[in-house]
Amino acid sequence: MERSSKGHMEEAVNLRSFYLRLLGKIWILPLAALVGVLIFGGIYTLVTVTFGPAKTYSAKASLYINFAYDENTGTLVDYYNAYTWNNQLKATDAVLNPIIDKLSEDGIRVIDDGGVVLAGEESVITKENLLAAINLDIPSDVRVMALTVTEHDKDMADAILGACVSSLEKYGDTNDAFDSIKRLSMEKASLDTYTDRTFVAAIFGALCAVVLTILFLLLLDATDDAAYIPEDCEKRYNLPVLGVLVDKPDHFFKNELIAAYDKIINGAGEVVVISADSVDNAEASEKDTENLKEALGKTIASSGTKLIPMAVPGSVLDNYRKIGTCDGVILCVPYGKRRGAMTEHVIAQLKKHDCPVLGIVLTRASGKFLYRYYGLKREKA
Repeated sequence: MERSSKGHMEEAVNLRSFYLRLLGKIWILPLAALVGVLIFGGIYTLVTVTFGPAKTYSAKASLYINFAYDENTGTLVDYYNAYTWNNQLKATDAVLNPIIDKLSEDGIRVIDDGGVVLAGEESVITKENLLAAINLDIPSDVRVMALTVTEHDKDMADAILGACVSSLEKYGDTNDAFDSIKRLSMEKASLDTYTDRTFVAAIFGALCAVVLTILFLLLLDATDDAAYIPEDCEKRYNLPVLGVLVDKPDHFFKNELIAAYDKIINGAGEVVVISADSVDNAEASEKDTENLKEALGKTIASSGTKLIPMAVPGSVLDNYRKIGTCDGVILCVPYGKRRGAMTEHVIAQLKKHDCPVLGIVLTRASGKFLYRYYGLKREKA
């Protein structure tokens, strides 16, 4: 019964063949990892340093709030919480105006949004930016307030913090809800630092690059119609493989070739040898024929068969007449070359002219790869 055939477009990826060939060019993975490190590390540096946000300074203070107690109303602890301080109270005139006045005394002018800045005037801040720089928080104890001022200018941050502390202390003295608001601690502005994750970005980039490279190589292999092992040829073209011509003298594959040649070709008169890549290089068929004769040795003489090299018939019109007079064709498929589609085309043309393909020879193959693939020990020279 005839074996079923699978064209090169229907084959599953031979993972064993793929990984063994990948080992032969394993240098690609470290190179990909290096490229990933440079790309991801470079992007992280650009985002966080070159084009990152401007430097910011934070000045901090803590204040203690003494709430007043009334026999009728009790205290207003529930009202003076983190939300009201930060979203309502800091913008009221009773808190904000003293801050503005104190800043003015320190030589810093507060202007409304859209206000005019005088030429050469540096110590200027808008009211909107001033409010945005101030953060009033009640972390846990309602009696302790955390005050933070964040600004791009260190001196400006210190000045705003001092003005805020002064204003809040006055607010505690004048508001009936408090007995007092007193400063507990105060820290001058310091540069905000961020965790440097360049190393993490570089490692992530290396891993991504390696994984993407392997996936890309798998995709290329899925579209690769080259032949690497004789079994691929038999499944693909539904033709017997006579043997393999490896790049170095080898007894194992030579014996297989001689045995198959004796069984299949012996007795034929004239056999044409066509290399699938001779459409580009007419000498390919001649070289493969010479290598085949050398591998067969005395067998070729004893068989009485004449091997005639010929380029792919379509390249020379007269070749179609010649193949009609021969006893068959040995088709040479070059190892590792993308000639799967052309090989199928040549086989189809030969069938149209009733010229039998007696067998396939995988030529110019890597003995090192095949020995690894089949788990054989390499012959010593």
